[in-house]
Amino acid sequence: MSPDLHLIELREPVTAHVDAGTLSRVAARARRRAVRAGDGEVDTGHLLHALLESDDRVLGLAAPLPAQATRLMGYLVQRSIGFGRAWKSDEGVELRRLGDHATLRWSTPAEYALQQAARAALVRPGTAEADALDLLAALAEDPRSRATEIMRGAGVDPEAVAARVRTAVAGEPEGELDGEVRSEAG
Repeated sequence: MSPDLHLIELREPVTAHVDAGTLSRVAARARRRAVRAGDGEVDTGHLLHALLESDDRVLGLAAPLPAQATRLMGYLVQRSIGFGRAWKSDEGVELRRLGDHATLRWSTPAEYALQQAARAALVRPGTAEADALDLLAALAEDPRSRATEIMRGAGVDPEAVAARVRTAVAGEPEGELDGEVRSEAG
């Protein structure tokens, strides 16, 4: 662990309008993951991992089949202990070592996902605050993000995740989700 860790400024994304609720806790957990990993940026992979740890509904919607859930969590654990650090996408690659930077920053896709989650809550009637499902949908809808790369690597279709989340947020019965899960698996 870096001796200068206490000097790192951990800040909220500048433009996200999230109350001190679920997303703030997820963002704080994602920042801690980035610090522990020695990353200079909080990326969408950190957010996805923090979401999966923070809300039981997320894993069920992100990876409804047991094999998918196992692969997704295994993939994220490998990432958190340092395997697979050479990611194909360029999200976060410019800031790999905390020693080179005084401030832990948010990757552009991570900040955008938080903003999209906050916007989703604003347009939903009767909702004042974004929650974990809003963020999961935002992560799954960005085809170039590290989070979607992780999902695809674990055999999870990000588009199907976004569709399942939209269905769950709209309050449709779970039976409506079964066909989507079967078609994704097959």
